[in-house]
Amino acid sequence: MSNRILISLVILMASFAGTHCSTGDASSSPILLLADEDSFGLFTAQILMTEGFNSFHTESFKDSPITEDYLNGFDIVILTATAVTADEERMFKDYVRGGGNLIAFRPDKKFSELFGINDAGGKLDDAYVGINVTVEPGKGLIEETLQFHGEADKYFPGKGKVIATFFGDANTSTEFPAVVRNAYGDGEAIAFLYNLPESIVLTRQGNSRDAGKEMDGILGIRAMDMFTYGWVDTSKNTVNQADEQMRLLSHCIESLSTHKRPIPRLWYFPDTLKCLVTLNNDGEDSKEAEFVKQFEDVDRKGAKMTLYVKEVEFVSKSWVDTWRNKGFEISGHPDDTKQAANPDWNTMDSVYKALIDELKTHYEIPSMETVTNHWFVWVGKDQDGFQNFAAQARIEEENGVGLDCNYAHYDNGSSHGHFLGTMGTNQGNYTGSGLAMKFADVDGKIIDVYQQLNNVYDQQYMEHEDREGYFNAFRGLMDRSLKEEVYSTISVRAHNNEYFFSEIPLMKMLDYANSKSVPVWTELQLLQFLRVKEEASFDDITWSNDILFFQINSSMKFNRGITCLIPFNFDGNKVSNITVNGEEQTYSIKSMKGYEYVWLTVEPGRNYQVEVEYH
Repeated sequence: MSNRILISLVILMASFAGTHCSTGDASSSPILLLADEDSFGLFTAQILMTEGFNSFHTESFKDSPITEDYLNGFDIVILTATAVTADEERMFKDYVRGGGNLIAFRPDKKFSELFGINDAGGKLDDAYVGINVTVEPGKGLIEETLQFHGEADKYFPGKGKVIATFFGDANTSTEFPAVVRNAYGDGEAIAFLYNLPESIVLTRQGNSRDAGKEMDGILGIRAMDMFTYGWVDTSKNTVNQADEQMRLLSHCIESLSTHKRPIPRLWYFPDTLKCLVTLNNDGEDSKEAEFVKQFEDVDRKGAKMTLYVKEVEFVSKSWVDTWRNKGFEISGHPDDTKQAANPDWNTMDSVYKALIDELKTHYEIPSMETVTNHWFVWVGKDQDGFQNFAAQARIEEENGVGLDCNYAHYDNGSSHGHFLGTMGTNQGNYTGSGLAMKFADVDGKIIDVYQQLNNVYDQQYMEHEDREGYFNAFRGLMDRSLKEEVYSTISVRAHNNEYFFSEIPLMKMLDYANSKSVPVWTELQLLQFLRVKEEASFDDITWSNDILFFQINSSMKFNRGITCLIPFNFDGNKVSNITVNGEEQTYSIKSMKGYEYVWLTVEPGRNYQVEVEYH
C-alpha cells in the first residue's frame, strides 16, 4: 500500500469516528472540510458521507497551519462556523479571488464583503428557510419553507445572489437572506447564514435542552420527549426538511465544482432503489412458539425481520439458530423500565452489558449490533450526571451497538396531543429525515451509532383500532419516496403480542413492497449496507481533456450493489462513454432533485478504475 493511500484511509477513518486529522497530502480529495470539535462542525463530515461525497479531506482549522497555497490544492473549501483573525480573513479572500470556491456555515461577520452581504444586526432563532428554486443551486428542490434550529445572523442582501431567504414563521418572509452566493474575483463563495450541521443534528435528535426531562406526559424518559412544545413543525413531516437542506448543500457543491471537475458521489440506497424497508419486532415476554406464525408469514413474503429479545430463557438456541440461518436477525431488547422516570448512565450500561452476556451465553451471538429499548427508555445525562441528549447513543457505542431504533412515532396519551404529527397517509418523518445517519454529541462530535427512525409503529395505531391507518402510514412514506423524491428508509415495528392487530395490514405492507420491488430487510442488513457505503471511497479523481478518471475502492463485501452518481452534464458537455477497468459500460441516465446523473452500479468488495468521457 502506498503512503498516499494509507494516509487517505487514515483521514477517512478519523472522519468516520468524529475526530479530526491533519496531513499534508490530500491531493486526491476535491473537497477540504475545515472543522473543529465545537459548533457541530465535525458533523459536516456525516452530512457529506450521507450525501455520498466520500471524497473529502478533514482538517482542524484551529490546530493545523492552513495556508493559501494549501487551500489552492482543493476545488472547494467548506469552512464550518468559527471566528477568524484578520490574517485568516485575507487568506480566504485571496483564495477565492484567485479562483477558489468557498462554502461557509454562519461565517464570521468579517466575511460580509466576500459573500456580498451587509450586516443588519440582530439574530433569528429557530425560524424557517425558503429556497429560491428558480436559480442555481436551488433548482429541483422544494419551494415549501423548512425549519432550522439554532441562531442565524441577519444581513441585508448586497451584491450576492440570494439562494434562500429567512422566514419568521412558516409563511412570513423576511428581507434577510439565508443562503447567498457571490462571485468574488475569479472564484465564488456561498454562505449559509445559519449553522447548517447544528440545525440538522437538532432537527433529527430533538431539543438538547430537554434531554433527560419528562416533557410529553407519557410515562418514562424517551427521546421523543425532546420534540414537544413545537420543536417539530408537524405540517412539514412529509417533506423531510432536514434532508432537503442537506441536498441544498449538495447542489452548492456540484454547482461550484463546474469550475473545476465533476465530483462523483454515492447513492443513498443499495443498487438503484429509491426506497428501503426494515421490519422489527419487540419480543417482550413471548415464548418462542408464539413467534412461529408471524415469522413464517413474513418469510413466505420473501421479507426478513429483526427480533429484539428481552427474556432469553423464553426462546431456545435451536429456534434462534433456525431463523438466523434464514437471514432473520436476533438481537437484544434491553429493559431498564424500573428507572423509566429517571434513567442513569451506569444502570443502563449495566443492563446492556448483562443482556449482551446473555445473548453470548444462550445463543452464541457475539454482539448486540442493533437495538431497541423496552419502553424506548432514553438516558439523557452523561456519566457525570450532566445533561446530554446523546448519552444513550454513547452507551450504545461503548457496548458495540451500531444502529439504534429508539426514536419511534408513538405519542398516544401525551399531554401535548399528537405532537409528533398526524397519523395515516400523511404521517411522514418527525425527525425531518428519512435517512439513517450517525448521532452527534452535544458538541457535534460524531458517535459511531446510526439513528434509524422507527416511523411505522404498530402500537400507535393498535390503540386507535386503526389497521388502515397503520398500512397507509407505510404506503404514504413509500409512495413519496418512490414518486416524489422524499427519499426514506421505512422502519416498521410489528410486535408479536400485537400480531392480532397487525397481521392483516403487515401482510398488505409486504405485498405492497413486493409490488414495487422494494426489499424488506432486518435492521442488521441496513447497518451492514450503511457500513459498506461509508467504507467505499473515491480516490485519484483527475480531470484532463474532458475525461474524468477516478478509482472506486471498496473492501467490504455485500450482496447488493453500491451506485455511483456521475454528473451527466459538465461545462457544456455530456457523458459520451464510460469504461470500468478498461471495459466499456452500459449506463442509465436519471434525474435526482433536478440534476441529471449517470448511475453506475458496482459490486462492493472490489476496486475499480473508472474513465468517463465528456463531449
